[in-house]
Amino acid sequence: MRVTDTWLRTAVAKNRGKAKYRVTVERGPDRPGLMITLYSNGTAAFEMRYTRSGARVFMPIGNYGDAGLSLAEACDAHDDALKLLSKGIDPIEDRVQRQTKAEEARRERAGADTVSSLVEQFVHRKLRGERRDTESGKWVRDPKATTRARKRPEAAAALLGYFESDSAPRKRKGKRKNVPSLVSELGDRKARDITRRDLIGLLDAVVDRGARVTANRIHALVKQMFDWAAAKDLIPASPMAGVERPGGEESPRERVLSSDEIKAFWSKLSAADMAEPTRLALKMLLVTAQRRGEVTQAKWSHFDLENKLWTIPVELLKSSHSRRSKPEPHVVPLSALALEVLGQLKAITGKGAYLLPARMDESKDRSYSDRVLSRAVRENDKKFDIPHFTPHDLRRTAASFMTKLGIPRLHVEKVLNHSTGDIAEVYDRHDYLPEKRAALEKWATHLTAIIEGRDEKVVPMARHG
Repeated sequence: MRVTDTWLRTAVAKNRGKAKYRVTVERGPDRPGLMITLYSNGTAAFEMRYTRSGARVFMPIGNYGDAGLSLAEACDAHDDALKLLSKGIDPIEDRVQRQTKAEEARRERAGADTVSSLVEQFVHRKLRGERRDTESGKWVRDPKATTRARKRPEAAAALLGYFESDSAPRKRKGKRKNVPSLVSELGDRKARDITRRDLIGLLDAVVDRGARVTANRIHALVKQMFDWAAAKDLIPASPMAGVERPGGEESPRERVLSSDEIKAFWSKLSAADMAEPTRLALKMLLVTAQRRGEVTQAKWSHFDLENKLWTIPVELLKSSHSRRSKPEPHVVPLSALALEVLGQLKAITGKGAYLLPARMDESKDRSYSDRVLSRAVRENDKKFDIPHFTPHDLRRTAASFMTKLGIPRLHVEKVLNHSTGDIAEVYDRHDYLPEKRAALEKWATHLTAIIEGRDEKVVPMARHG
């Protein structure tokens, strides 16, 4: 079969969800053994088939696509392998030797045993499940990898102070000071020389600036990183052994906005110092009662505006849901108020893939960071002129008002996508879509009354049974 770029793109798309199969690339007698494997997940990879010691061998060349190789580049790599074979050199053995030398050179050149390099490897190899491609010098996701990528690894990487060159945050003059991190404070140090005292001092500094919960999150990540590095024999032992959580035990937040506070929040959003999509995202949290990450990572393809439905895919759900034996997407009915907010947002970001594209740059295939909404609320505390709240408090507020309105708690739990944890949940296969729609419509009607100053005393519906 004569393979072209157009044919290959079409074949990859058509093979999604089907069994994998190999295609031999025929470009004349000078292209023997070049093959393409098409996978069911919509990816493809180049490989070369040749004979070694009488046995057939398949040598991976690289993945196909934007993050991998083009057809022309794969043909060039195939040419290089043929030249080696003509000299009696096994291309696989040659690659292993070159990769080993390249890795050693990279370690020497970049100081791979520094804390910065350790963080880089941890983020890509452990959190993202990637490997370093020696040909391109980039971190790439291997479609055959068994390492499961962490959900939203960028947020975890940011807590450690690691940013890739194209995603590093821009400095904001007069807004806030740069926050010290593991990379900024200890990045140039040799990882094997880091002591418990160094790490305790770093974590205590986070607590001292009033971020106890953040300190606990950093503690967990740093511990995981050094444990991973020790297991990989990158360091003799983890310096985090015995380091306690610096923020102590965390008490669940109980903050619920009152009707007056909801009205103040909604009305003063327009004067708040934040981007318009951020204002609308905060409104979406209150209107839909969904999680912050589910809103910031949402794509327009998740929304069916005609049928008034928002389907949150499994990969965006809370980890406890994605780990279920049979995880299912969470379907959120959209009220008239939610559709109104989405309509305003679509006029701004509708041409891109994401509901909230990073930095309003549609050319970047990236969404808001989870931290954007929290920071926006925190930096506008005085403008809201109500006691401090967080984006997650908006979700709690919506849930609390729904129960006050007499909506059965089970229906509210279904809106929130909470697990009830009882045996009935295993057997109850009802999707609760009508009940969720009724709950969110009732909440949107009441929320509109609050916003317009028509708030009436909440009279719970009579319960029967």
